[in-house]
Amino acid sequence: MHRYGKSTLLALTAIWVWQIPSAMAQDEDGQEQPADNSADAEAAVPPGDEGDIVVYGTRLKGQLIIDQPPLAEYDEADIAAFGAGSIADLIDAIEPATSSGARGGRGGGRPVFLINGIRVSSSREFRSYPPEAVAKVEVFAEEVAQRFGYSPDQRVVNIVLKPNFQSLTVEVEYEQPGSGGYSASEQEATWLRIGEKGRLNFNVEAQDRSLLTEAERGLVLTDIPGEAQFRSLVSDTMSLQAEGNYTRAFMDSGSSISLNGTIGHDESRSLSGLAIDGATPLERRGETDSYSAGLTFNKPLGAWDATFTNDSNHTRSLTEIDRNDASGFDTARSRTYTTSNKLTLNGFPLQLPAGELSTTLDLGLDWTRLESEDSRADSDISLTRRGLNGGLTVTAPIARRGDPLGVIGDISLTATGGFENLSDFGTLANWSLGANWSPFENLNLSATRIYREVAPSLANLGNPRIDEFNSTVFDYRSGETVLATVVTGGNPDLVAETQNDWKFSANWELPFWENSRLSADYGINRSRDVTSSPSFSSAFEQAFPDRVTRDSDGELLAIDRRPLTLYETRSRILSFGFNTRGQIGKAPERTERRGPPSAGGQAAAQAPPGEQGGGFDPARMQAVREVFCNTPEGETPDLSQIPEAFRARLLDENGNPDPAKIAAARERFCGEEAQERSERFAAMRTAICADPPNLDALPEEMLARLRNEDGEIDPERLKTLRERMCSADAAAAGESGQQGRRGGGGRMARMMGGGGNEDTRPRYFLGFNHNIVLENEVLLSENGPLFDQIDGFVLGGGAVPRHSSRLQGGIFWQGYGFRLSGQYVGGAVLRGGELPGSSDLFFGDLATVDIRLFADLGEAFDKEDGFLKGLRVSAMMDNVFDARRRVTDENGVVPDAYEPFRIDPTGRYFGIEVRKAF
Repeated sequence: MHRYGKSTLLALTAIWVWQIPSAMAQDEDGQEQPADNSADAEAAVPPGDEGDIVVYGTRLKGQLIIDQPPLAEYDEADIAAFGAGSIADLIDAIEPATSSGARGGRGGGRPVFLINGIRVSSSREFRSYPPEAVAKVEVFAEEVAQRFGYSPDQRVVNIVLKPNFQSLTVEVEYEQPGSGGYSASEQEATWLRIGEKGRLNFNVEAQDRSLLTEAERGLVLTDIPGEAQFRSLVSDTMSLQAEGNYTRAFMDSGSSISLNGTIGHDESRSLSGLAIDGATPLERRGETDSYSAGLTFNKPLGAWDATFTNDSNHTRSLTEIDRNDASGFDTARSRTYTTSNKLTLNGFPLQLPAGELSTTLDLGLDWTRLESEDSRADSDISLTRRGLNGGLTVTAPIARRGDPLGVIGDISLTATGGFENLSDFGTLANWSLGANWSPFENLNLSATRIYREVAPSLANLGNPRIDEFNSTVFDYRSGETVLATVVTGGNPDLVAETQNDWKFSANWELPFWENSRLSADYGINRSRDVTSSPSFSSAFEQAFPDRVTRDSDGELLAIDRRPLTLYETRSRILSFGFNTRGQIGKAPERTERRGPPSAGGQAAAQAPPGEQGGGFDPARMQAVREVFCNTPEGETPDLSQIPEAFRARLLDENGNPDPAKIAAARERFCGEEAQERSERFAAMRTAICADPPNLDALPEEMLARLRNEDGEIDPERLKTLRERMCSADAAAAGESGQQGRRGGGGRMARMMGGGGNEDTRPRYFLGFNHNIVLENEVLLSENGPLFDQIDGFVLGGGAVPRHSSRLQGGIFWQGYGFRLSGQYVGGAVLRGGELPGSSDLFFGDLATVDIRLFADLGEAFDKEDGFLKGLRVSAMMDNVFDARRRVTDENGVVPDAYEPFRIDPTGRYFGIEVRKAF
């Protein structure tokens, strides 16, 4: 962490004005909200120095300061362009950047999360927060997770929250397929308050979805009349959830504590056709209750930062399965208890020639218990696991630019070693070694070697057995679609897995396209004793014939899909990613407008050159200050002395002075912080704007920013700084401590008689990633056989495509937004074997496109008060072209089990959402 003295603070204040970064803007309710002035910031950066400016001028509290640059980052304006309803929705929207594809599916799902650079107990702590509370989102590569006590198999998302924020949001949503048949609805309310000393959040949510049957899609599989109406394609579900989150910061000690709790209830009902009597419907009913609690405690300990997290959960589930002989139903119950505790210490114990040695120590204690009961089993299952784990991560800088070795760029090494002692599996080891190299400022290369021993989960070991009758299955041996029983549950005979991986990455910030990054990952994965939940295929039956039951005529009766152990798996994956964001069109040129002279003095044009800075009138500003600061508290200032544009901001919807807004303006003009800020700014501005500039009066840190590679003051940088600090906008910003709203050029400056054209250009974002599977093989024993899953000999899942892609893009302009999501899955094959009558299956390419249109009506209609303020209406359409994957056998015929409406009964999907923020 950087520590600054008084001179540095003065430099930061000047650079703050130089770049026009985010500052606090007062809204119509008197609340303070950070404003996004990224356009101004970008315009203020001198040529050739964009990278360092970010460090000194625009870094927000809570951003990560590490060697590896982010794979993607999004500021406040970018986040608004997504049109998300919560942070959870926001994370879904940026999935192309957060998904990890280069480690063959190890993790590969949702990333790990930090809030303001601090590890959290779980995503429950923040997932319901409105996106308006977020100042910035950063996405980092998997290796960064090691610095926070995580394993390097998922990307890291750091969410930087605004320091002051409050809102109540209410959201209702209705959805249904274009073909009808069922519908879904959601209602959610969220309250959040973020203040100087902490944050408080409450959220309640309800979801409901109706049943869809085969009859409603015209599917007929058997000759039994009317059975299709008793076979479901989409289950009937209902869920309720309530959660609360509380965070408190202790300013004196620098500590913070976060508490969260969640209660959830879920119900589901599905139909499996008719019993053997041909008249009794077969239902499967599920009910789940979950209780979760979490704790995060963060405290500085000298030069170290300590973070303790606890995540505890209890889940009870009940499944009732009607018997196929219509004699009643069987029950499967499970109860799980989990608690995960982790202590991490982050510090910089040594100063090396190239920088500080970064060290992370972590120690964890986990406990899990699974209890399951099955009315068809002879005995119940009870499994308990205690896990003690620890690790050490060290990152050592080897070379830095400017040092003797810096000619080759920045280089650092990261080493990790750890253990996990499990009560049922003994001690498991893990280690990794990685190198990070930045030969140029905009290019980062890394290589990591990872070794891990992993035990199967208790769920895989001890889940209760569930038999799903009359499941639709394609029998490769006969080439026919049949109804068979599918068995799922746990397997107590699983063993620990050993993983050996390599990962190579490149991250290039494009020099010709601002705010754009291209990334590439290459992963090599080798694993022994892999736990796998198989699917049914000819390769599966060949490898595990005891898992498939047939009658004497060879007709398929049942499939056992409980987890099993594969001897070895091998995979290689190449992934590419591209992320960009920005504004369309040329930035408007900044102009200066002169307001009428104020009651307190003459216009700035009469002031001596170099002192007033391009039209800023200090007499006018002083007159405004006197109106607020000389009026006793509790009394209403004489607003007739205030410029009209500013006066309108202080009135309520009836045109009367608003006490809350006046109090906020008084604090901004008359508070101690405002006075100190004004004095610091005035001193630096006087030095910069003098003719010639008085450079001796500037802090050394600021002078360093003005020097070129030869150590001399760069005239162009000095000119850029003078233009920024001596302009009307910069002066008003420095004097008032206030900036314009999103994309603005300084609202307060314009109100005070300054200038600047508001930037109303459309904002865009685009994220894309593409995965290429180069190898995916399974070896059943040391001597074979070997199954090439890309070639269709699949054991552990559905068909394995070689190519897959995800796309997220959108545009936002003056309150109106458009977001497009795309997914692509390449063609694949499943081999049917060599027996007579068997058939291969060919899976065609599938590309789907989703769109979301939304309008923030308050911004669209420029309504900053009244009902339209904070009101957003969204319309969405998933799978716009109603695309479904086509699956055919060797004769080009679509099997019944793969009819388009069976594999995707939803297709094109519509939804409308109304969201109101108070």
